[in-house]
Amino acid sequence: MSFYSQMLPSYTVGDDAYKNVPAICEPYGTKAVVIGGKRAIEAAKDYLLAALKDSKIEIIDFIWYGGEASFENGDVLIANPKVQEADMVFAVGGGKAIDCCKYVTYVAKKPLFSFPTIAGTCAPVSSVAVIYYPTGVIRDTWQRADGMPPIHVFINTTVIAEAPEVYLWTGMADTMAKHFETTLASRGKALTHGDAFGVAMGVQCYKPLVQYGAKALEDCRNNTPSFEVEQICLCILVTTGMVSNFIDFSINSSIAHSLFYGMTVLPQIEEKHLHGEVVSYGVLVLLMYDGQMDKLEELYDFYKTVKLPTKLADIEVTYDELGPAIETTLTVRDIKNAPYEVTAEKLYQAITDLEEYNRKRG
Repeated sequence: MSFYSQMLPSYTVGDDAYKNVPAICEPYGTKAVVIGGKRAIEAAKDYLLAALKDSKIEIIDFIWYGGEASFENGDVLIANPKVQEADMVFAVGGGKAIDCCKYVTYVAKKPLFSFPTIAGTCAPVSSVAVIYYPTGVIRDTWQRADGMPPIHVFINTTVIAEAPEVYLWTGMADTMAKHFETTLASRGKALTHGDAFGVAMGVQCYKPLVQYGAKALEDCRNNTPSFEVEQICLCILVTTGMVSNFIDFSINSSIAHSLFYGMTVLPQIEEKHLHGEVVSYGVLVLLMYDGQMDKLEELYDFYKTVKLPTKLADIEVTYDELGPAIETTLTVRDIKNAPYEVTAEKLYQAITDLEEYNRKRG
């Protein structure tokens, strides 16, 4: 016999979401340590201290996570006396800081609460962490053996709206892939309840983006925590994180992310372009490869509105440079998730056809 267990986080969202911290966190103790990025801690610090002013919870220290989501930085934090003293950990920042804290709290056996200061990834909600070497080179994905995501996520839309809008932009770009990759990767497979639920939920990883994305970016540019900003934050952070928590790795990604990893062999991609930005281009390649022309047309118009890349020139790649990028793409394990064999010839053709589509659409 076998069993499986699904752990889900809860969340609070709003322009003053930190007001709910005492009610949610006090049952876990009285001492909290905040771990995160330097700029993230500065962005959230005053809001957090104000929220906890009359509560039973004391923040005993604010600690920089080390700058990389690595096991090595995690071990340094685990050995920190303030972390050992704390009853709970508040992970503040973007994906890397929060992912590092997932490892720290698992080993140190501390409750974890996440406080995203940008809406760039689903890390605040997911149980999976992307772990790097101290040099910044990606190491692997890592998941707690107990499958536990952060206990609660506090999404303060004021803090997120005060961050540069580029983080929201790249978060939207990366989120876009979740629906199209999981739908493709799950095609023709017998799905478990969790897999089927996650794939069905994935449609909400793109529809709100098309509906609210342009206005949310404008509001973020103006530091306004609007309804549209809230909807996009929920899409990027919560919906995508829930999908990741439900589905198996084998259907979590496919052509779009594989193409991104392949493109990283080109120096201009690593130096000048963001993960989500390049992944979003890969989504269009996926749609062209799979012949989903109706979805391609819908997304093309949206991409143009929010200035996401639709052709090679937008990510500063020439056709002549594609050889090593495509060769690497076909070695990435995610490419095997497609319901058919992805070949270099057909990948070249999809990219060529997308270039032609751009010329026709203008």
